[in-house]
Amino acid sequence: MKAVTKKLLLLAAVIVVIVVAGALLMQQVPATVSAPLFILVVIIEVVIAPIPGGAIGYMGAARFGFLHAWPLLYIGNVIGTTLVFFLARRIGTPLFEENVSESTRKRYDYLLQHNLLLLWIVYSVPLIPVDVLSVLAGLSKISARRFLSIALTGYIFYTGIVAYLGAFVAEVVGVTEAISAIGVVLLIGIVWWLWRSYRNQGVAS
Repeated sequence: MKAVTKKLLLLAAVIVVIVVAGALLMQQVPATVSAPLFILVVIIEVVIAPIPGGAIGYMGAARFGFLHAWPLLYIGNVIGTTLVFFLARRIGTPLFEENVSESTRKRYDYLLQHNLLLLWIVYSVPLIPVDVLSVLAGLSKISARRFLSIALTGYIFYTGIVAYLGAFVAEVVGVTEAISAIGVVLLIGIVWWLWRSYRNQGVAS
């Protein structure tokens, strides 16, 4: 698949996620389908990686509240991470090379191979993006059982923290205000990714 085609597909996926998440989080989607639709949004976010996952999680927590958002976030992240890991492992580098630079792979390779406790902490505390790390795990030699046991147990705490903070912000400033503020962060992240992709393409050419 050509690099331009992959970028267009990623951009289309980003637009779909933004539209669906916006309609969902502004309560324009019936309650009967809002929860599974939010899980789908989280899965898509994890798989396509450029979208800042924390922003989606915080927005969902502001919309659903802590107790409802936590299990939804956990389910979406578990499914998305599992898909990304096995896609990277079976299809290999060509599918993900546009989103993961060689320098980034080298930076995290030691973590994946030699420091499993730190890897678990990374998947437990929402401090750095873990979606790209899941791709790198699939490209590395770490076993599926070991990686998934680390990620799936760590996500219990990761998604709980995200759900709590998002719900707390919504409680302090209001749901609409919280979603709007987090949405701005999400938009900035997407613009930054598009600018970086354009710059990298210019350097490559």
